[in-house]
Amino acid sequence: MVCTAIFLGIWGLLTYLSGEASLDERKRILMDETESLTARMQDIQREISSTQVQRGKKRKRDDCHWMTEGQKLVDEGERLLRQVGRWRCFLLGAKIRWDVCKLVNALKVHDKKGDVLLKHALSDARGVCRGYHIPVEQLFGQVASEAFNHLKLLLEDDIIGRIAIHGIRGIGKTFLMKHIHNYALNRFDYVFWVPSPVEFTIKCVQDAVAAVVKCDFACDDDLFVRASKLSGTLAKLGSFALFLDCVPKADFSLEQVGIPVPRESSKCKVVLSTSSTLECKILDCFETVEIERLLKEDAYELFMHKANIGKESVSSLDGFPSLLADRCCGVPQMIENVASRMCSIDDPREWKCALFEFNGVVPLR
Repeated sequence: MVCTAIFLGIWGLLTYLSGEASLDERKRILMDETESLTARMQDIQREISSTQVQRGKKRKRDDCHWMTEGQKLVDEGERLLRQVGRWRCFLLGAKIRWDVCKLVNALKVHDKKGDVLLKHALSDARGVCRGYHIPVEQLFGQVASEAFNHLKLLLEDDIIGRIAIHGIRGIGKTFLMKHIHNYALNRFDYVFWVPSPVEFTIKCVQDAVAAVVKCDFACDDDLFVRASKLSGTLAKLGSFALFLDCVPKADFSLEQVGIPVPRESSKCKVVLSTSSTLECKILDCFETVEIERLLKEDAYELFMHKANIGKESVSSLDGFPSLLADRCCGVPQMIENVASRMCSIDDPREWKCALFEFNGVVPLR
């Protein structure tokens, strides 16, 4: 027991001296993994509920067991997230870090097991999945509301076939595209969400799109043949909306991939988000919507919400929340990262230190 206490004390001291940012980063990773597993569980449950194929007893038992264990991990993740940052003691801080690391690994392993269940559920479904709701937080602020309303008008316009959501990194492009994706679910025969592949080449994009529309290339490596098959599959679907997230600069066109140009009155849409220059070839013939930075008032309100600071605590913090919110330059992702770090902290000295540290950070441009 003595040796264990000494070891934990030394380890806690070292991790403490290495910086609180380490714990903040682990908190962010734990939050991401918990949300990812929650979304995966919802997807699998939705696909299982919608299929008309009779599953065997073993499949039902495996699905039920995975869902039960997954819910336990999610509950444990939420419990740990409430504890992270509360402890200043070396030993307890070290124990929290250790618990977070173990749980993050368990969440990743369990999420990976869900790939098999989701694959089975999708294969049970009859035909192509018509689309599913993506969990996303509510819209916040005037800029997001105005951009969302503009995107809705473009989505409903039969003349506009291609829409690009453009803006700097962290400005909320994916967030808005998830909202417009969910809005499209009841307005098109099929709605597809295609995450951008790690390697953005014609072949990799073809594979990503083919996976969601269930197009079988039969191991054909000819890019032109693959594009023809993919284009033919999409043409048979009637009206569809295809959402392609996080598109980098690319020197090829969507036609080369096999994504046809939606004709006027075809009621088909291709929507993508990108941080790259608008001169790249893949963005030809797109109606672009640029996402602006948050207004100062909305940025401050978002910061206070994410930092969990009530109005009764504002006066005791000497205006530091407002100064930190201003440093984030109206970029939602930066606001959420900084606010999460300061969540529920009511000591003005810690806010002053955070402001001092932030002066060395270069804002996103």
